[in-house]
Amino acid sequence: MKVAICDDDPALTEHVNNLLVQYDSTLFETFTYYDSKKLIQQIDTEKFDCYILDIEMDTINGVELATLIRKKGILAPIVFLTSYKEYMEAVFQVQTFDYLLKPLDKKRFFQVLDRLKLYLDKVEDTFIFSINKNKFKLKMSDIVYFEKDKRQVIIHSLNEKYRVYISTNQLLEQLNNDFVQIHASFIINCSYIKELGSNFLLLHYAQESIELSISRRFKNKSHENIVMSMRGKL
Repeated sequence: MKVAICDDDPALTEHVNNLLVQYDSTLFETFTYYDSKKLIQQIDTEKFDCYILDIEMDTINGVELATLIRKKGILAPIVFLTSYKEYMEAVFQVQTFDYLLKPLDKKRFFQVLDRLKLYLDKVEDTFIFSINKNKFKLKMSDIVYFEKDKRQVIIHSLNEKYRVYISTNQLLEQLNNDFVQIHASFIINCSYIKELGSNFLLLHYAQESIELSISRRFKNKSHENIVMSMRGKL
């Protein structure tokens, strides 16, 4: 993840860099700017996944810089650093992802990073999970359905099956609107529905079909969500 950090205080930028490393040393590639004009010069040539901007800068302040970024059609998340709550109204006029008050609180900073990571994973349309501390990424479109098996979840993809330890809530937080829970044990990708019945559905993929039950608990809501997801696909 490429992150642009812009702050005219070298001590603070170093602190932000250190926090990013503490959070996940393999996740971020940081680019540090002490002058907002230098960042502006590189916006057209460097594609950043996220911007961390200080508001109180001498030449072009963070809000002005964010306005220029948005005018270029760049929708990457922007996180502001500020010492004053009075900037909040201006901050949210430029589609701000979040803001952090100085001095930076590590717990709060990590909470923002958790949300940022989840947001970017959804934007990238990928599902991320770990097996034995190894990270895996799957395109959402390659996942047919999830099957709950006690404390594990079986991920049925087009090419392979994976067993992971993950809760249903953690699972649902990552998924986009193509996925609908039809049973305590099943969350399906609507793109693979071949037939929808009252209490069952058929999924078709890789020249195979599988029938899954729709439980009474999820029946009404799942049918509604499936119809919403399938609009424009049929």
